Amino acid sequence: MKNMFLTLLLILPAAHGQGQYTTVQKDSNDFVVSLPVYVADDDWSFTGTENMLFVPENRNSETSRKIPLHFFHFPAKGTATLPPVVFLGAGPGEPYSVKVFYDGKRAEAWRYELDFVNQNRDVILINQRGNPDTPGMQIPQFKYKWNNGGSLETPFDPNLRNDKRKAAYTESIAVYTKNGIDLRGYDILHFVDDIEAVRTHLKTEKIALIGNSFASQWALGYIQRYPLHVDRALFSGVEPLDHNYDDPQGIWEVFEKIEAYAQQDPNVSRSLPKIGLVEAFKTVIERLERHPETVVLKGFDDGRDVTIVVGADDLRFNKLNPRVQSYSAEIESWPKYITEMYHGDFRYLAMLSYGRIYNSSSLMIDPLVNNSLGISKKREAILKKRPAVKWLGDINQHYTATRDICPSPKVEDAFRLHKVHDIPLLLIQGDMDLSTPYDNATFLMETLNKGHLLTIKRGFHNAKRALIFANRELTDSVYEFMNIDFEHTEFEAFKKQLPKEFTLPEFQFWPIQGESLYEKHTK
Repeated sequence: MKNMFLTLLLILPAAHGQGQYTTVQKDSNDFVVSLPVYVADDDWSFTGTENMLFVPENRNSETSRKIPLHFFHFPAKGTATLPPVVFLGAGPGEPYSVKVFYDGKRAEAWRYELDFVNQNRDVILINQRGNPDTPGMQIPQFKYKWNNGGSLETPFDPNLRNDKRKAAYTESIAVYTKNGIDLRGYDILHFVDDIEAVRTHLKTEKIALIGNSFASQWALGYIQRYPLHVDRALFSGVEPLDHNYDDPQGIWEVFEKIEAYAQQDPNVSRSLPKIGLVEAFKTVIERLERHPETVVLKGFDDGRDVTIVVGADDLRFNKLNPRVQSYSAEIESWPKYITEMYHGDFRYLAMLSYGRIYNSSSLMIDPLVNNSLGISKKREAILKKRPAVKWLGDINQHYTATRDICPSPKVEDAFRLHKVHDIPLLLIQGDMDLSTPYDNATFLMETLNKGHLLTIKRGFHNAKRALIFANRELTDSVYEFMNIDFEHTEFEAFKKQLPKEFTLPEFQFWPIQGESLYEKHTK
């Protein structure tokens, strides 16, 4: 134990505030290292502790080594009248560190949430085991890399990419296992039980949960396993437990909505293909399936011309604009993107496809966690029969490429089956979400006796963040959900005060005419 503590002195990051390391050891199963932490700027501050609780790497092995589970704990700024609220990271792979408090606009919205609930509740931020960006992570480069096997002379081949990915993951599994990493301990149930370990350590009977995207799925796993310890939950970008694989029809329905909005914009509609955007997308896919396009990018690579052959799978892989750094810009540029290709300009798609010749990398925990949760055969069969598969292809190959070789234990269908319960849940879901379709939220609502769905019209994947920036007064009233004592106030009575939908400002679609997307990104 002494050597463990000395090691932590080296790996636990320095806090912004002053303080000394403290250790608490109640027994061999509850050892924590704690450091006071203070993060602040001109108009906000949070004071608490940064902690490492040592837990088994593999709880199913009696001889498992202990690994540090990192979490922040910020006591309530006022009187703590309600159970602590636990924030969970998205991904898998979103870390909590001191840096995220200062991460631009994203951090501004996140700090609003923390500060709102921290008035009356302790706030706990739990990091994901196996995330190399987590403070104190004992495996700094817990990733795998693969060569895509791509060529500029032939169109993108997803099967070749998946074969390369699988081979690289197989090799990485062997390397990490040889070096003493028990990969069986990085599954969804270990993630869930890490929440329980923190709750037990802090000796609180109940906790509330807040999360977006994968964090909602992680939290739903906790609700499934430990329902009696959940006070309430607030989710955005909802992922039900058996909705782990992406739904191609959900993406397709967003495309149809984009077209409807674009047709309402007189500055854009007159320049769209007469057959419509969705039909134009289909037409381009069919053209590329028949005859891949050979594209010459003038002066693209250090002044040299580059010739790239693009096919239908290049468009499927780059169906949106991955070089744009916001959800709204992806939506707003899509009509221009499709229209240019429909009229024969494939330069931008070729530019995006240039990356297929490079190596790719991913976190080891991504397939470990996702494949441990997996999907029921019934749900997978439904997704494979979606009409959109013909046009979008198999959008879940990044899961299926590695699922048969993942050493993480797989859950049973019973775990993925949501039970009807009385835990209050507030869902904030964008109807333009391309990652977790709107239907995810309506599906989950069917299992909630005390649920409310706030639909964000024109909202994307992190709809609650969009709401925070769009209307702070409304957001305050919505987040009062976290302050109400439902032991004394009926949920249905409070629910009547909540809006059912909120509409974000109109899209600002990119002009179809004029400078092309390729010219815009290479000038």
